[in-house]
Amino acid sequence: MSNFVETWKGIATALGRSERWCRYMARRAGDPLPVFKVGGIVRLNQGDLEEWLLRQRDRSFGIVSSPVLQLIA
Repeated sequence: MSNFVETWKGIATALGRSERWCRYMARRAGDPLPVFKVGGIVRLNQGDLEEWLLRQRDRSFGIVSSPVLQLIA
């Protein structure tokens, strides 16, 4: 398996979501889906995807990820 996914359809399949949802998440202002667009080609790197998914999970559970706040706790 390669370390990246190309095309919106491939990204949607990898995430188990629709292409429309993936495009929306890539356009949103706060912490967008980490895709790279060059011309008509879109690419999502596996490492970036895993980090993004961890941030989304942590945000939904309310886990503090700021190093400054972790030192205070």
